[in-house]
Amino acid sequence: MIGEALELRRLMNNRRLSPAELEAVRDQKLQAMIRHAYENVPYYRSLFQSVGLLPEDIRTVKDLQRIPITTKDDLRTAGVERITAKGIDFAACQVVHTSGTTGKPFAIHLTGRDLRARNLIEFRALLSIGFRPQDRLAVLGPAQPHVMRLHQRLGFYRSVNISPALSLDDQIDLLKLSRPTILWAYPTVLKALLYRVNYHLDTVARPRMLITSAEVCDDMLKARIQGNLKIEMLNFYAANEVGRIAAECLAHEGLHVNEDHVILECVNSRHPAEPGVSGEAVVTSLNALAQPFIRYRLGDVCKFTEKPCSCGSPFPLISPPLGRLDDAVKLPSGKIVSLWPFTFILRKMDRLEQYRIIQESAEHLVVELVFSGDPNDDALVRLRSRFMEHLGEPVSVDIQCVDGIRDETSKFRSFISKLPGKCSS
Repeated sequence: MIGEALELRRLMNNRRLSPAELEAVRDQKLQAMIRHAYENVPYYRSLFQSVGLLPEDIRTVKDLQRIPITTKDDLRTAGVERITAKGIDFAACQVVHTSGTTGKPFAIHLTGRDLRARNLIEFRALLSIGFRPQDRLAVLGPAQPHVMRLHQRLGFYRSVNISPALSLDDQIDLLKLSRPTILWAYPTVLKALLYRVNYHLDTVARPRMLITSAEVCDDMLKARIQGNLKIEMLNFYAANEVGRIAAECLAHEGLHVNEDHVILECVNSRHPAEPGVSGEAVVTSLNALAQPFIRYRLGDVCKFTEKPCSCGSPFPLISPPLGRLDDAVKLPSGKIVSLWPFTFILRKMDRLEQYRIIQESAEHLVVELVFSGDPNDDALVRLRSRFMEHLGEPVSVDIQCVDGIRDETSKFRSFISKLPGKCSS
């Protein structure tokens, strides 16, 4: 606890640095990460050697452009042993999985130190928007169980995780029980819950603040929420590979990039590093020692803003990320159902390489699965049953094991809706 408190104090002090001082902190951490990856991670050592780079060649963010971009497929092909630092005890690591929006789940191993760094950056983001000791935070989205910390047992900064795998009735009951003053939710999960209560959030909870993350929160959903409650709405941006990337402040002028935790590049070949121009998000972790991510392509679209934020923070601003917009299934009755519970189930299936869910019609879903070996027939039967139980209406679910999945567009979509007038994610 003492070590965490000291680290949090240092992170909070970083918010008061000048832009030049913050750059110095960032570059120092970058140099340490590059050397660590070169000396301890076989994949990155080979990558640097392939282009004739040594750790001392990377001193600042501008030097990063000399390193080739890495993709999820590159890391999957390399294998877990080559992308993990030597000496890491896999049994002692916590495993998190990517969100699956690419249809290819990917496991990430975090040491206790890696996880602590992520949690403290998360906590700093909450403190910066006014998370108070007496507040109650409810997180509606992640499936992982909540671990009660000592300060929470004492009644400070209390929080609860509500899994989207629970029934809507159970989600509603837990929200009523927890009475959150701050609600943090994935938009499609929240949309499904709000549909159940006719978009009257105040019948379930009356938080003063709503944080959305993991997906784009569309303007229609925002309007319906704010039409029901006078509520502060904020957007957080993260990736399971690197943790919290950016968070909106109360000035609502953009999202502040946590530059002491992750380096974000908006890569655009025609307009390199130009503010105000959209590009593809490429990230470099500064606190992940077990499995570093250096110039890693996320697939999101974002852009840096041209003006600093009026709040005075030295952390640079980006506009809200423009992709990916995950959607929900619309059933024959018109009911909205989130697919998030199944992304958690699918990405943990043994030997599953890729998946895609297609809504052919209100009465028909197709689930395409690609396995590296023979699929477990019993697991497929259970998967179909889970789908049918979750949907709760006469919808046929067709499970198809296929050799490969291709998308006609340049960006793979793990969910496609063919309903008229509805955008796919």
